[in-house]
Amino acid sequence: MGLLLWLTMAAVRAPNWQRYPLGYTIVFFVALISKMLASNVHLTKASLGASIWAIIFGFCLRNAIDFMGRRLPGYLKVAQQTELYIAVSLVLLCIDISVLRPLAPRALFVSWIDTPLLFMVVAWIGWRVLKIDRQTAIILSGATFICGSSAAIALGASMGVPHKTQMPIAIISIFTIPSIIALPYIAHRLDFSSTVSGAWFGGCVDSTGGVIASASIYGDKEAIDTSAVVKMVQNVLIGPLSVLMAWAWSQYELYEQRRHEEEELLERRTIEPKKRDKAHVLLWKRFPKFVIGFILTAVLFNTVLRDEPTYRSNVNDFCFYVSEWFSTLSFVSIGLGLQLNEMKQNIRNLGMLCTLYLVAQTVDIAITGLLAWVAFTFM
Repeated sequence: MGLLLWLTMAAVRAPNWQRYPLGYTIVFFVALISKMLASNVHLTKASLGASIWAIIFGFCLRNAIDFMGRRLPGYLKVAQQTELYIAVSLVLLCIDISVLRPLAPRALFVSWIDTPLLFMVVAWIGWRVLKIDRQTAIILSGATFICGSSAAIALGASMGVPHKTQMPIAIISIFTIPSIIALPYIAHRLDFSSTVSGAWFGGCVDSTGGVIASASIYGDKEAIDTSAVVKMVQNVLIGPLSVLMAWAWSQYELYEQRRHEEEELLERRTIEPKKRDKAHVLLWKRFPKFVIGFILTAVLFNTVLRDEPTYRSNVNDFCFYVSEWFSTLSFVSIGLGLQLNEMKQNIRNLGMLCTLYLVAQTVDIAITGLLAWVAFTFM
């Protein structure tokens, strides 16, 4: 895994790529400790997953270096490849059509009906009402309503601002823990069936691991299976939404460039002609390339592999296992990007982001619960 990543760094001639093995070893070691802690029985019951530990340890390491008055070493900087790790994690998801088919219509109803509308409304509230910058509001909203860090990284890449994903991801990773623990008990109190409960968890818990953890606390195999299918269907939204956002943001950038040039002309300023990218060039720059791999993997998985349930399940489980490792590496990288001094300076913005997430998650839980009840009771 590390060797392939090193070859990737060498191929793109990333700064300090020669020192990547040292940085990767440290990041991998932090991820390994995080995974070991997450596998502890008592910590698993508390829903303290590898993502939380990875962010905490990465954060502690970064701020220990800052406390000593040093900059982040080059070997750690080149190993801090959040976007690359999460892209590989997404490509390895391997959507299995045969598993999705039986529950697909109801899963689509739960995960696709409200998600696009709520995504746009909450992003608008964050930008207009809470005065959060537009890109961060879009990233946090998409991460809340789709699938946490994966959606955040994809949207950040689509808008060309991957550095703005770190704080939203950290907030979501921490605040999703109460939902993972509380939702199964609420489902029991509301007397939801196992399929309704599973669909509810799959639609409103941010990460795939968190969904399975929540369904496991509920304690029913049917709930686990339903939650996994609903989450898989929701994950498919990452691709089209990222492409749509890349197109919309490239159009917005072109519009802003034209408006700025017109304003300068009206004020009779002498301006030098600026080289402006064409729409299709800008779209390709913003296009999240992982979508191509995501589609190819899904096509290969559903066409090349022999149609034997056990074999397909084993391949899918292995791909998911490797995917989770890359996901944990990305969380370590996110932690390495969180600086305490910057957080203190932006304390108001941090408060607004937490407020937006709590509002979005509350709305998501209520509406998804209603849709899950309708879909798996009357459809």
